[in-house]
Amino acid sequence: MSYSKQRVIEILEKKGFVAEESEQFDVLHFIAPGYKEIKMKSDGIKHYFKVLTKFTTNLRTALEWAGVERLEDVA
Repeated sequence: MSYSKQRVIEILEKKGFVAEESEQFDVLHFIAPGYKEIKMKSDGIKHYFKVLTKFTTNLRTALEWAGVERLEDVA
C-alpha cells in the first residue's frame, strides 16, 4: 500500500515516534523510546526507509525491523 509522506508521518507519530528533519539530504529521522531509529527519504512517489543497515520501501517492514508490535492498523 502506498501512503502520502504526511500519512506516513501520522502513522509513525501514532506509534510514538517523533520526527526530526536532518540538515542534510532531506532525510527524516523518527525516534521513539524503546525502538530502533527509522530514517525516511522520499522522492515524491516512493518512500525509502532505513533501520540500522537495512533498507525497504515498505512501511510495515520498517516498523517490524524497528521493533514495533501491533501493526494491524498498518497495511
